[in-house]
Amino acid sequence: MTKKNFYTLLKRYQAGTCTDQEKRLVEQWFLTLDEEIPHYDSADNEAVEERIWTAIQQRTDDRNGIFNLSWWKWAAAAVVLLVAGWATYRYQATQPPSLAGASAEKVTRKNLVTNTNQSNAPKAFQLPDGSEIRLSPKSSISYEPRFDGVQREVYLEGNAFFHVRKDSRRPFLVHTGDVVTKVLGTSFWVKGMDNNSAIEVSVVTGKVAVSQHTGPDPAGTGKVANGVILTANQRVKYTSQTHTFETGLVAAPVPMPVDKAGNKVSGSFDFQESPFSEVIGKIEEAYGIEIILEDETIKGCMFSGNITRQPLFTKLDLLCNSINASYEVRGTRILISGKGCSGIN
Repeated sequence: MTKKNFYTLLKRYQAGTCTDQEKRLVEQWFLTLDEEIPHYDSADNEAVEERIWTAIQQRTDDRNGIFNLSWWKWAAAAVVLLVAGWATYRYQATQPPSLAGASAEKVTRKNLVTNTNQSNAPKAFQLPDGSEIRLSPKSSISYEPRFDGVQREVYLEGNAFFHVRKDSRRPFLVHTGDVVTKVLGTSFWVKGMDNNSAIEVSVVTGKVAVSQHTGPDPAGTGKVANGVILTANQRVKYTSQTHTFETGLVAAPVPMPVDKAGNKVSGSFDFQESPFSEVIGKIEEAYGIEIILEDETIKGCMFSGNITRQPLFTKLDLLCNSINASYEVRGTRILISGKGCSGIN
């Protein structure tokens, strides 16, 4: 890989001219760095480049793995760091000091405790019920000093990750602009964008109900109106202008520790002459994502390889490449298309 190749990909990513697969791999391969995206200003880009270039070269020179990945897949890790750093710098330079209100209902509430993160790093703290929150920079959250009512409610402005303590008697509600997210016990992200004109909820574990805000609910019924139900590795984006919900998968799905029945899920994906039906079944179980085979004959194809350490979409790339098939994400499901083993010359 050359510097010219790197900057070509960087410009394409910035311009939004990457293919869907390239964009997805940009987000996936960042995970191989095992660190969060830092907040850089424009003066730090050269140092970031050198550090990431070293990581890319080390990965490229490592021939011990069973797969030889093309250069641009590794370059993706560097691109996402640099672009995220520049975007963060521009955001911090233009963001006004005040924050827009999370919802009209918050105004009617009194004696709320407000936590605001004015730093450049995530801020972690606990709510009165023991639930844990990681509040993103320039974000704010308000809540009652004690959760004595029939439900636990918080009001978010910005972005936050929640790990909610289970309490089946008192649902947990996150109000963000026109959207309310209801959970009993789970972990998830809520992100308010462009003054809450668009709101995204991504689920890591458990199940949440995301709906339009319909006003106060003093009885604690928690009814879901005009909304969707999300499970692990699913996301939804709400657009306030059109009042629509668009569901999909998170950018980088992760295996779940237990399946829907509560049984521990094996983290190994090492296959030796295994039928595709077994491989696909194990991926579905581990990630909680439905995978549809357009041609049923694919189930009988055989696959050998250790894909344990690969992100989900890379696993699918490798599987599909082995039988000249392809896949696409359709909402919260994945469709694999191809002629199966019969299509291999």
